[in-house]
Amino acid sequence: MKLFNITLKTGLLRSDGWATRYALFPALLVFGWMTAVAVFGSSDVLVWALSNAGRLALLAGAALALWVVPGMALISLFWRDHTLSTIERIGVAWGVGAALPPILLLPADLASLPWNRITTLAYVVLAASIWLITIRRRTKASVHAPPDNSTNRRTDPGVVVALMIGLLALALLARLYTTRDMLVGSNVDSYHHTLIVQLLIERQGLFQSWEPYAPLATFTYHYGFHANAAFVHWLTGTPAPRAVVEVGQMMNAATLLAVFVLAVRLTGSAIAGVWAALVVGFYNTLPAFLTFWGRNPFVTSHIILVAVLIVWMAAIEAPRRDWRLMALAGIVSAGLALSHYQTTILAAPMLLIYLVAFRLHAAPRDILATLGRATIIGAVALALILPWLLNVTGGYLDRNVAHATRPEAAAGQILAAAVPSIAPLYLKSPVIAAALIGALLAARQRAWRALLLAGWVLTSLVIAMPHLVGLPGTGVVQGDVVAMMLYLAVAPLAGITLASICDMLERMTARLAVFPIAAVIIFVSAWGAGWQRDLVPSYMRMVTPADAQAMEWIRAHTPPDARFIVNSHPIYGGDMIVGTDAGWWLPFFTGRQTNVPPMTYGSELSADPQYGTEIHTLARDLRRRPLTDEGAARIDLTLPETIDRLRDAGYTFVYSGAQSIAGPGGIPAPDRIDTTRLRESPHFRLVYDAGGVEIFELVTR
Repeated sequence: MKLFNITLKTGLLRSDGWATRYALFPALLVFGWMTAVAVFGSSDVLVWALSNAGRLALLAGAALALWVVPGMALISLFWRDHTLSTIERIGVAWGVGAALPPILLLPADLASLPWNRITTLAYVVLAASIWLITIRRRTKASVHAPPDNSTNRRTDPGVVVALMIGLLALALLARLYTTRDMLVGSNVDSYHHTLIVQLLIERQGLFQSWEPYAPLATFTYHYGFHANAAFVHWLTGTPAPRAVVEVGQMMNAATLLAVFVLAVRLTGSAIAGVWAALVVGFYNTLPAFLTFWGRNPFVTSHIILVAVLIVWMAAIEAPRRDWRLMALAGIVSAGLALSHYQTTILAAPMLLIYLVAFRLHAAPRDILATLGRATIIGAVALALILPWLLNVTGGYLDRNVAHATRPEAAAGQILAAAVPSIAPLYLKSPVIAAALIGALLAARQRAWRALLLAGWVLTSLVIAMPHLVGLPGTGVVQGDVVAMMLYLAVAPLAGITLASICDMLERMTARLAVFPIAAVIIFVSAWGAGWQRDLVPSYMRMVTPADAQAMEWIRAHTPPDARFIVNSHPIYGGDMIVGTDAGWWLPFFTGRQTNVPPMTYGSELSADPQYGTEIHTLARDLRRRPLTDEGAARIDLTLPETIDRLRDAGYTFVYSGAQSIAGPGGIPAPDRIDTTRLRESPHFRLVYDAGGVEIFELVTR
């Protein structure tokens, strides 16, 4: 079987078509996009883009320098006879490049070598040099080599290149516009993501102690996204809070490349790849909506996952055992393991299904050869992440897995996974319908690679709900985690259906079909850029300008050892508490401690073994009801026993932020400190009141 022997084909949008001559079609696309964006009432997006052109260029340059160029360098070194077309190569390179920063920080940490701006610049220069040298060598070799008539050599149709560049640029613009005025990332996850990035920057690499932000003494959290954000800081000087937001949005935009690569590799249709990119970039709710939840590490792992799947396929199907290619597959797999644990768990059965399908009717010798290659790839990945695996055993990860799979917790996971409201939040109904038709078309064509996508969907659902087939392990991978990544496989299947429609148009009017297709793509993407403008509502943004001003006051008017009581709420059935307004961010912005640690206190060790218990006990006592009761409570801090408790624990201030994350998709009705009672109490003194922020001082006895 030839490498990537594809069944489904389409001749539409040929590279030698008249529409691409003299850059006519790209110019029409640019004009069409600008007009469509304005028509859909999003002219402010264009104005913002022009006024922030320098910043946007800097971020685009950072993406090229940190992900595309290093990925290209590794592909050039390790994948010598690749069949990737231009856009595919960029997509795979982005995933490979995103896998490298967490890997690089591991040996640097073992050797006690700091990673900072200088090493980042050296890394970029080295990667660019390697890529340019390999290009030069191959150019010289091609001059003296006979013409390559290999059927495996692939080039993107010119119109496809223009469409994909335009879609990627518009997606990046739309994503960054969505978060243009956010001071920090949204929802509850962004706080610990920002702390991790900041600590990587401050410690110049991996760390153990979370001081001065939290009294935690281990670091076992997956850190691939955070390493990439830190690299962006070192390269561009972007502060950690903005790096978290902007890197998350750049990775989100890169999902267009990821699904394009999957669609083209598994269906053989470039136009199916364009439609898949359009679906995930502008029509489907996810992955754009992941910004609402602040799930940046998750979306980053998706980009790497696609690179893992593609490189594994290339390594397994190479005509001869290719050690370099297997090493590349191991490297990218290691990067995935360091970037997201649950995505890595889901990748394993996806690869297994591929291996079974590929060798379904093979001879025993071929099966053993395939297993040997897979073992080598796995060994490379294991060797690279072994130091981290040993480190992870020092935290609570094993305890948390056991906790998640206990019968009472598993029951909740079963309910959540069984009916996760797939449509329309995770997948819109038309996308599901188109994907089902695409799967049927692939089955009719006997395109087993395209059918892998359907197999991956079913396997992922089984991993989230193993009880349906009589297997244990419910709770190891959450149902919503699986639902959030279904778009990766479903969009290419939908692309098959839309590509088939394009084939019919081509048969009817070959020379003119490109224009209605391009028009649909332009207007759908322009519409998509419009609805994404307000994707993150104000109630999901903990830190407001009023809070930022209050934090300046805190730094200037409170002692460094001041301790604050802030608003919080229990989650996960009372297993954890989280902050609900900007007060949670006080340790990061002011250096003052609060009663609510970052969410990672549930997975990391503390110097005080009773730290977590004390946090929960205080939260329970303040709300005067069990943490398992997640209904909204009005917190009365003026009760005599509560005042004594606060004084004994050393709390001297109370912070009530401008707004809580109270609404759909966040915490519907969070606990709230009753500031009216504080104003009336002689034990508290209002010391700050502006923009909805109230700060009270606990009066000394």
